[in-house]
Amino acid sequence: MNKNQKFAEWLELRIPYDAKGRNSTVEASCQQYLKKHKSVKIVDLGAGTGANCRYYLSKIFQDQEWFLVEQNQEHLEIGFDRLIVWAQENGYDSQLQDSILVIKNEVRKITIHRIVGSILDLENLIDLKTFDLAVANAVFDLFSEKQFQTLLECLKKYQLPLLATVNYTSTNFIPQSEGDSSFVEYYNQHMQRPQDFGRGMGPDCGDSIGEVMKRIDMKVIQGESPWEISSSDPVFLQFMLKFMEESIPEILEEATLQHELNTWLQKKQQMIAQNQLSCNVTHQDFWGYWE
Repeated sequence: MNKNQKFAEWLELRIPYDAKGRNSTVEASCQQYLKKHKSVKIVDLGAGTGANCRYYLSKIFQDQEWFLVEQNQEHLEIGFDRLIVWAQENGYDSQLQDSILVIKNEVRKITIHRIVGSILDLENLIDLKTFDLAVANAVFDLFSEKQFQTLLECLKKYQLPLLATVNYTSTNFIPQSEGDSSFVEYYNQHMQRPQDFGRGMGPDCGDSIGEVMKRIDMKVIQGESPWEISSSDPVFLQFMLKFMEESIPEILEEATLQHELNTWLQKKQQMIAQNQLSCNVTHQDFWGYWE
């Protein structure tokens, strides 16, 4: 299994947590907006393997046209395979031609395009003036605040509303043990380490997204979207620890801290093996629009 496939596995594992965690008030506000459209045209920003699209297909009742924008072509290919499976499982016929998938039944027709490219180059990828909605799931904690504002300024040109869900804010292990606060903080700092584009918003994205939306005169509805991961899901917990194991050492300056990290990770693995560890991860959802 290559790196792309491994990450695609993670994206699939998180689907039920994303679905359960999404804020119902924020989602209902977006659905109310969509009711005035006979059909809807949606761009999915940082679409990954299409999980966000699959989630909304059964929640939007009009004909739909989707544009999945993602830099990783292999993720989009995996996503189309999974969309075809979704269609079969939900009573739709499907037809794939080049980069366009059409799924339909006697009630609805859904056309899905895959677009390989950066969402920071959105205006050069698609004709935004023809769209009704932009959506993004678990994307913006990786952005700098400046990048996010640039994207919103682009959407503002076309009065294109944004539904941005599952934006990371914190991780809390249960029960808490020695080292938790330090190593979670290191993990958060890694998200905000200096990079070519600046610093990612990381755990500050909840506050930053709301502030930027209001700064450019969007109306904002905001709500919490938590994950509650129980001890009965060891695979998911192990994935989370793996991310920490791979990322935290990049910012550790002292060799002794690497030893402490290894000890902390081993203890957490033991707790997982004994079904003694659970975890809450907090996020924020946003519905932003212009009147």
